[in-house]
Amino acid sequence: MSLPRCCCFMALVSVTALASGILPPRNVRLTSHNMDLYLRWKPPENVSGQILYSTKLHVGFDRDLVRPACVNTSALLCELSDPDLGLNIMEFGEYNASVRVLSENEASDWVYSLPLTMDRDTVIGPPTVALVSMGAGIEVTVTAPEFKVSSIARVFGHVKYNVSYWPRGRAQQASHVLVQQNRVVLSGMEPWTEYCVQVQIQVDSGRNRHPAEASELVCESTAGVPSAPWVTAVPLFGALVLTVALVVVAVVYHKAICHLLCTKDSTPMPLQDLRECPHSPLFVPEERCNPFTMTPCHDEGELLPADTRPLRPEL
Repeated sequence: MSLPRCCCFMALVSVTALASGILPPRNVRLTSHNMDLYLRWKPPENVSGQILYSTKLHVGFDRDLVRPACVNTSALLCELSDPDLGLNIMEFGEYNASVRVLSENEASDWVYSLPLTMDRDTVIGPPTVALVSMGAGIEVTVTAPEFKVSSIARVFGHVKYNVSYWPRGRAQQASHVLVQQNRVVLSGMEPWTEYCVQVQIQVDSGRNRHPAEASELVCESTAGVPSAPWVTAVPLFGALVLTVALVVVAVVYHKAICHLLCTKDSTPMPLQDLRECPHSPLFVPEERCNPFTMTPCHDEGELLPADTRPLRPEL
């Protein structure tokens, strides 16, 4: 708008405001973030008392189709993309909006915002970034922001992700990777080092005129260089072979093992009473008595005769 036309427009607004007795709202503008739609404004200067506002939505730049939006509100904004208003905001729509002041029985003139095209003028918010350490690399998973109207894939198609990463405290050494997938593994990193990652969505500049917002910094540490697979496989294979061998030996020689551990031979009768020290009053306390254990010996399946000679207590 040229300077003379701007001055004439301001003078017209001032004259209309003075004629109606109420100053109009100031700094009226439409904004869009992640495909929402807000009408914002500032109150008129030097106005006291209760002030209410009424807003309208104009579909198309010609303002022919007008729909009422927020009515009799004291807030300094109106969410036109609110489903409760039923305005059916479209992702490729062209919109304009207006607002006026209501005070008692008077109302100011309507003040219009500049027109806005949803897909071209919305500001794309920051994505969500998650990191997973993978040895000497880091896996980055990016989640695009949710849109109030439609989705980022439907509006802009396949977007790209500008992934920037650097060792913590060394942002001047940042590296950049531009990918289309929402998951990428960053390699060639220093082991045992903490890296910070930041991601920004990129769309065709012909589709959107604003740069997207970058994500928050997310940091993760790398680990050591992973060892070769055979280093882990060899001990596991050895343990498996040893276990199988023990099971085979136990199955083949189970009879011999049971015979060794669970003998069926009993102690000869003359010696059964001598396995423990006697507790008879006739036993001399000064004499020492040592318990004994008898193990039978087999030779070709025959039991050797037990020595039945009386055992004398040790003096």
